[in-house]
Amino acid sequence: MTPMVHLLLLASLLSVAAGVDLEEKKGPFVDVELDVPEGTPVPHPVHQFQVPADANNFRLSGEGLDTFKISKDGWLYLEKPLDWSQETHYAFNVEALADENVVEGLITVTINVLDINNNAPRFEQNLYTASIKERTAAGVPFVRASASDRDDPQTVNAQLLYSLVSQIPNNHNVPLFQIDPDTGDISTTKEGEEKLKAREGIQYARGEDESIDSLKAKFNEYCPAQEIPHEQNPFFTCVEKQVRRFMERQLYL
Repeated sequence: MTPMVHLLLLASLLSVAAGVDLEEKKGPFVDVELDVPEGTPVPHPVHQFQVPADANNFRLSGEGLDTFKISKDGWLYLEKPLDWSQETHYAFNVEALADENVVEGLITVTINVLDINNNAPRFEQNLYTASIKERTAAGVPFVRASASDRDDPQTVNAQLLYSLVSQIPNNHNVPLFQIDPDTGDISTTKEGEEKLKAREGIQYARGEDESIDSLKAKFNEYCPAQEIPHEQNPFFTCVEKQVRRFMERQLYL
C-alpha cells in the first residue's frame, strides 16, 4: 500500500469512527475476540493493536481475508459488509513483521457477527382457509397461521407476534375473530361465538348463466354493501376459484 493510499484510508477510518471513543478499540497484541454487527458501513475500524517493537507491518492469514484488512499502524478494519445469514464467525491469525520477518505472533482474532433485525417474517402460506361451526366456543382455535423469520433464533430479532389487520365482515367495528399473538391460533371472540351464523351458499338455477359476471352479481346480493373490490375480497376470490375449477371440469366432460 502506498503512503498516500495509507493516509487516505486512515482519514476515512477515523471519519467513520467519529464520535466513538477510539481508546476503547485499542489493545495489546494478543489473542482477541470481537463482536461486529452485520450491515456495519464500511470501511469500519474494528480494533487497533499496539505495534510491537521493531514491527513496521502486519500480515493476516486464515478466514475472511477479503473482508478484514489491517494497516501498518495496527488498525484492523472491516472492508466488506458482514451478513449474519452467510457467516456467523470468522477466525484468522495476525503476525507482526519487520519488513518480511516475523517479530511477534501468531495471535488469533475471532470475530462474532451479530445479527440485526433485517429480515421480515414470512407466512408459510399466502392463503389460509378454514370452516367453523355455529356457536363454537370463543377462544377455541380452528386454524393456525404460521410464519418464520431468518434472523438469529437465539435473539429477540426472530421473535414473532401475530395480529389481525382487518376482518370481513366488520359491522360496527365488532371483531368476530381473534388471534393468539404468540402461537398464531385463530379463534372466535365472544361476539363471534354469538353472532356467526351459517348461511346457504350461492346457488344457480337450472340453465342459469354461471359466468364470473353472474357470480359477482349474486355475490353482491349475498354480501350487500361491500366496499372492497371483488378481486381484493377473500370471500369472493375463494368462491371464484371454486367456480373456475367447476367450469374447467365441465369443459372436459
